[in-house]
Amino acid sequence: MREEHMRTVSTEGIVLKRMNVGEADRFVTIFTRDLGKISALAKGVRKITSSRSAALEPGTHTKLLLSRSHETFIVSQAQVIDAFSRAKETLAGAKQVMQVLEIVDAVMVEEEQQDVFDDVLHILREVDKTHSVRSVVTKTLTTMLQRLGFQDMRDTPYATITEYVEFIAEKKMKSYPYLTVKTSQT
Repeated sequence: MREEHMRTVSTEGIVLKRMNVGEADRFVTIFTRDLGKISALAKGVRKITSSRSAALEPGTHTKLLLSRSHETFIVSQAQVIDAFSRAKETLAGAKQVMQVLEIVDAVMVEEEQQDVFDDVLHILREVDKTHSVRSVVTKTLTTMLQRLGFQDMRDTPYATITEYVEFIAEKKMKSYPYLTVKTSQT
């Protein structure tokens, strides 16, 4: 029987999404600079006393210490680098952040494509500066998709980056309809 040793990795990442498990744990999907997109278990992070809780919220740029046992990453330490809180102060800004996270999650393959990490970070920083930079976000996402090997969006029949990503991912994006404010008609 072969024994695998636990490997520790220090990296930085952007938390894409989270899923609660059990009473105090959470699985987080993180796009990291060194490992690409990974899923990791954060044990005890939902406890009120957890110092890692804020660092593992979606849309947070985080410094991480990860352990890997067999096929599972475990978050040992997490520290906020940037929470992009200015962008999240308004519904429009929060919507843009969530859309970017969902798009990145949809087009990235587990443990690959870490070379576009700086593109994703650039987009989130631009949204954090002013959430009215839709053209910058769209241009950077389009460039990122091309670097990942996808066709230039301008050469497709899709009018928006969201439509194009839905085609690529073969599923509907959820963040846009969920975060749209509907006005009541009288």
